[in-house]
Amino acid sequence: MRAAVRLALTLASVSCALAAAPAHAQTAAAPDSAKLRLVRQLIASAHLTEQAIQVIEQALPAQRAANPRVPAAFWDRFLEQARARRGELEDGYVALYDRNFTAAELRAMIAFYESPIGKRFVEVQPVLLREGMAMGQEWGTRIGSDVGRTLAAEGAQPGP
Repeated sequence: MRAAVRLALTLASVSCALAAAPAHAQTAAAPDSAKLRLVRQLIASAHLTEQAIQVIEQALPAQRAANPRVPAAFWDRFLEQARARRGELEDGYVALYDRNFTAAELRAMIAFYESPIGKRFVEVQPVLLREGMAMGQEWGTRIGSDVGRTLAAEGAQPGP
């Protein structure tokens, strides 16, 4: 089940990456229903929840391959539960964005995501994420190979 924990941590990281860069934190206060409506409008305009589900769908084949001892039923049910419980993720986004953005900032982001360039960004973001993740994996592999070769040349012994 280490793979499940690793997947959960990976997905949490990716979900954070999907979120816009944080702005100035606000002090805790009673929920502002008008602001919460803005947050939900932003989440819908930016397609945050849908993109998080897409990231999970794209990550699962690699997780399956990397963790062959984890039963296929686990991955199938994980994806099924992620889709069914997407409201929980959205509620988390609501709290996150409510804490980190003012109503004015939310309105500005909504204006961006509802503009032609914002809609284009939402359209290409899954491709950017997928290709960016692949690029990052290739980069990490090259670094790992270089470090491994250097350590071997220095006579380092493999670990246990």
